Amino acid sequence: MSIENIEDQFDLIDQADALESFRSSDFDCYSAYGEVIDNSIQAKASIIKTFFIERNDPSVRHKLIGEAVFADNGEGMSLDVLRKCLKLGYSSRKNDRKGIGRFGVGMTLGAINQCKRVEVYSKITGGSWYFVYLDFDEVSDRTQKFFPAPVRKDPPTEFTDFIDDHGTLVRWLKYDNQEFPYSEVLSESKIFFGRTYRRFIWGFAKDFDAISIFVNEQVVKAIDPLYVNKNNTGFENEDPAFLFAKQIHEVMIPNDHDSDRQKSEIEINMSLLPDSYRRDRGTGGDSFAKERFIDRNEGVSILRNDREVFYGRVPYWTGPWIKEPARFVGVEISFHAEIDKLFKVKNIKRGALPYGELNKALRERMEPTLRTQLDVIQDRRDELNLEKQQSQEGHNQLANISSTHSITNSILAENKDDLMTGDKQKNKNKDKIIATAIKPSASGNDLEIQEVIESLKKNGITIDERPFVGNSFLDIQHGNGIKTLIYNTNSTFFRAYSSILTELESNNKKLADDYKVLIDLIFVGYMLAESKIDSETLYEGEEFMETMKANWAMELSRILKKWQS
Repeated sequence: MSIENIEDQFDLIDQADALESFRSSDFDCYSAYGEVIDNSIQAKASIIKTFFIERNDPSVRHKLIGEAVFADNGEGMSLDVLRKCLKLGYSSRKNDRKGIGRFGVGMTLGAINQCKRVEVYSKITGGSWYFVYLDFDEVSDRTQKFFPAPVRKDPPTEFTDFIDDHGTLVRWLKYDNQEFPYSEVLSESKIFFGRTYRRFIWGFAKDFDAISIFVNEQVVKAIDPLYVNKNNTGFENEDPAFLFAKQIHEVMIPNDHDSDRQKSEIEINMSLLPDSYRRDRGTGGDSFAKERFIDRNEGVSILRNDREVFYGRVPYWTGPWIKEPARFVGVEISFHAEIDKLFKVKNIKRGALPYGELNKALRERMEPTLRTQLDVIQDRRDELNLEKQQSQEGHNQLANISSTHSITNSILAENKDDLMTGDKQKNKNKDKIIATAIKPSASGNDLEIQEVIESLKKNGITIDERPFVGNSFLDIQHGNGIKTLIYNTNSTFFRAYSSILTELESNNKKLADDYKVLIDLIFVGYMLAESKIDSETLYEGEEFMETMKANWAMELSRILKKWQS
């Protein structure tokens, strides 16, 4: 077989096909935005503004992004750099590991992952604005084969009014990769920027002055997973976390990096969130926790040259690392780019993790502190739970409610507003009947009955136990803002339940308490499932059973999450 025209030359890659492939790179929108922010920081910008503009499309249910704009007052780019800035693989700081860039592909890859047209305007001190662009559609139909020379062109003034003598503006147009709704991107980008660039916002990043980042003209607040530094967080007057002594882990610098040193230091910081942040179980998803991002504070923050490159749970770190109270222990690992190889740093600076022996060594260094602090957190919780139980018992004594289920009753009282939402079984006429059943001695005394009713309303849902006639093992009653669940101590179920509970208590009081709460909540889940059934709606037998099963599963899941969170 002969090969003809062997001297013919072909491009190494087909531009259009290659760009189509590159669009599927491992970015999400936030890491893509981060690549542009990185460039602004490298350009010594002090102000970086991002703008997300809604797409005018009435046919979609959720508003989408039509355009993203990034503007900074950095040094700007010379004409030579500007012409090459969108070329994949080009970087004016290629393999410079002193800053936060390295590979020279991030901004363009991030852009084409999200949109089909990128425009860049830039000017240097004393110069004019110049413009270049990359249009995916033009590359695909072969009308753009080369990067055009920069042309003199002013950017939209509404985005650049803060830029004086030098700066850069990047526009993402033809925005077609919509992962999330516009409103979500607007809120989540502020969280991503605030956490990722926290050290730059504070002015703590080595060789960089403090920066200000804006999203749609709103200043981005710093988010510290350690909760130690309160500056520019919006919570400056609140207690900081307790910072433990810094740990330093030394490693050999890999031979892929030309360094005059043999070793590099990895810095480990851990903290214990203040007592005011370590609140009750069941409050992890409330507004207080969400506003301070405590509900997200799970796992480890890893920083490369002061920029966060990973945040979350490290794969295969189990045991104490996945326990719920671990969110109250801040963990931060910081390393220099000279050891990128040991953290498998990707070209998109997302998902960098230690591996091999380093992974094991870091985990073993931090785990004793984590375990100790989890014990501290649990001890403090036990103290607070005891105080609440005693308070609940004192409150319930007035209504003749025993202290037997005070742990569960305190959990239910804390969450009553949420649990009672959507109640379709309200029955004001039952309030007096319920109060009389709870405190028979109050029968005939309207004032005392009303006191019992008010006490029960403070609980919302009340659990107790007492003997009564009949085969039923529990009695459930729905009043107006009152629900009671009473175990029949004469029932076969209760005798079996009590036997197991007694044996557990003799061996492990904590396990026995958890067992009692779990059984209580299973039946409370059923009670809440009942309360979601409209008494005026007619159901076929099978339909009713299916509705009850679905309601029970949903309500049980909801209440167990409140107990365990």
